Amino acid sequence: MENKSESAVVSRLNQLLIDYQVHYQNLRLFHWNVKGPFFFVLHDKFEELYREAAEKVDEIAERVLALDGTPKGSLKNILSNAHVESHAEQMDSNAMVEAIIEAHKILIGDLNEVLKAADEDGDEGTIDIFTSYIQELEKHNWMFKSYLK
Repeated sequence: MENKSESAVVSRLNQLLIDYQVHYQNLRLFHWNVKGPFFFVLHDKFEELYREAAEKVDEIAERVLALDGTPKGSLKNILSNAHVESHAEQMDSNAMVEAIIEAHKILIGDLNEVLKAADEDGDEGTIDIFTSYIQELEKHNWMFKSYLK
């Protein structure tokens, strides 16, 4: 996936973009297919999260463009390079929540790599945008872990 002319920040942002796109698609599937006694709560929560993820996908791609990179969004690139697992349409609702927690851990790792590369490059703009993403994902994970108890 990495292009020799790509900066480390752009490369890390593209990995984040790829993983967020898989996460977004999983959230859509979970929203459509959730069943059980917590349907209404999870259906609404999954919609909130996929809308949030869609905004983040766009923001990540735009940051790549602002840094003179090319956003990696082709299905070929996504399938070849994603770290977030693509899930089946039918899953137990608790398994869906567990999958989201795992995806968030991967996205937080991606974000830490973005921030590290941005810090090394002195890229304050990227640091400013993406620091808050980690806080949001950590909060979501805390809430989902509490839901599973």
